[in-house]
Amino acid sequence: TTTPSEGNEGWGITYDASKEEFIVSDGSQYLYFWDRDTLAVKRRVTVTRFHGGEQLRLNELEFMGGLVCCNIWYSDEIICVDPMTGQSVREYDMSSLWPADQRGSRSNVMNGIALGK
Repeated sequence: TTTPSEGNEGWGITYDASKEEFIVSDGSQYLYFWDRDTLAVKRRVTVTRFHGGEQLRLNELEFMGGLVCCNIWYSDEIICVDPMTGQSVREYDMSSLWPADQRGSRSNVMNGIALGK
């Protein structure tokens, strides 16, 4: 299976080469850390925001600068979290890039993160 736990969906995946583990989201508030070779779940963390609440709908992921950056499904936000604690350490409001009143449909949302070099 390629999902974090039975019955869950695979939403996002990235890789931490220094720890040789995949980091996976399933649309919940959890990040799962998989062994590179066996794909066994090594651990999971609950992602929390600056305000302390849990963040649901973790979607696309990128690992950069030692942080896991997460696109939030149906939101204009990207948050970057500490992979050991799950606590958000950076939060970005991207709404000015594509204002909601110019999108037409509610289903037209920002969806994804790209890492440039």
